[in-house]
Amino acid sequence: MPVSESQRADGALLAVAFIWGASFPLVKSALADASPLLFLALRFLLAMLLALPLFPVLRGRWRRGELLGGMALGVLLGVGFTLQTLGLARTTPSRSAFLTALYVVFVPILSYPVTGHLPRAASWGGALLALGGLALMTRDGTLFRWQPGDLLTLGCALAFALHILGVGLLTSRHDFRRLFVVQIAAAAALMAMAVPLEAVRWHPGLKLAGAVLLAGGLATTLAFYVQNRVQSRTSAARAAIIFAMEPVFAALVAAVLAGGRWEFSLSQTLGAALIVSGLITAALGARFSAPDAQASPDPGAGPRRRTASSP
Repeated sequence: MPVSESQRADGALLAVAFIWGASFPLVKSALADASPLLFLALRFLLAMLLALPLFPVLRGRWRRGELLGGMALGVLLGVGFTLQTLGLARTTPSRSAFLTALYVVFVPILSYPVTGHLPRAASWGGALLALGGLALMTRDGTLFRWQPGDLLTLGCALAFALHILGVGLLTSRHDFRRLFVVQIAAAAALMAMAVPLEAVRWHPGLKLAGAVLLAGGLATTLAFYVQNRVQSRTSAARAAIIFAMEPVFAALVAAVLAGGRWEFSLSQTLGAALIVSGLITAALGARFSAPDAQASPDPGAGPRRRTASSP
């Protein structure tokens, strides 16, 4: 039976979700060899180098807001990844992945002040499911017992949600390639300037090099190129369901790397399932001012994640 274009797109997006999910435990391991801000600086510098083929689009006349808008997106991106990586250094990869994915719930709720559209009932239902899942996942004797990195990771999810809303507003007016390049460069510069603020650790080796290549190359440049290229060939609903698999992949890869040890208790596993259910419910019920604009920098693409990468 021949494979349809939509099925090929779904397969490519599933591969992207797997790359994003697998990167959580691998980056967590690499943080033993490099301090968080140094790792992020290396990641985004590599991503900027890989984006060099797009640099010709920077020539010519700029529209008002393209440069400042791209820089603002880069700051949100940098803040999001800084909080995520600092949080990942203080919590487990699977918890980090599930908490990061809550940006899907935050987007429709935060979109009201921007678009004037009240979130649909499905968005509130998804938020309640995710809240229940969050309570179970952080339960350790009492509800909402946080690990040190959990609140940082929730902050990163909030920053990613604001970033998505900003992308949705700006890509409807400007060339997404210019915005992409400027925000990658701005995030790279922000990370490089922030490195002196931490106690730098640097133990170069194959593990660290592999993690930088995965995070900067596969999970940033390649994954988003593939996403923006193919996501318009499938439905928004199917894309939302596929991307909800990212934290599941993170937990499975973490278990494999731990020799088959599942890090969640029964109640935490139920919480993870509730979070995934909430993500899907909220994503399918989301309502935006410009349909699908937030989903991808590519015009007409479906519901979109962060423009420069998951970890």
